[in-house]
Amino acid sequence: MNKMGPMNSVESFIELARQDQDLKSRLADCSIEKWGSEHLPLDVDLEKVLSIAHDYGFSFTRHDIIQSQCRKLAEFWQFEMGNAFVARRTLDHIQYQLAPDLSDIDYYEY
Repeated sequence: MNKMGPMNSVESFIELARQDQDLKSRLADCSIEKWGSEHLPLDVDLEKVLSIAHDYGFSFTRHDIIQSQCRKLAEFWQFEMGNAFVARRTLDHIQYQLAPDLSDIDYYEY
């Protein structure tokens, strides 16, 4: 849970950046359309974002941005691992329906 106040959070800055036309124009070369709702892309110019955020009264740090990126990557990894397990069970189920007496499929060859 984010314990930062509204002017200290990366999320609040992202929300404002999507709504404020002046801010959007200052961040034009930072690919704002690729930003998530809670994190910035890994290849964004963090120093520029921090400088502009400071101009708008935000006081989050480089650490806060990187922490939000890591949190999102961890969520993505967990989601993908969940998908892999579901896919494996689904393939098992399909194989059983088609021919229960077939040998197991080696899923790692595909």
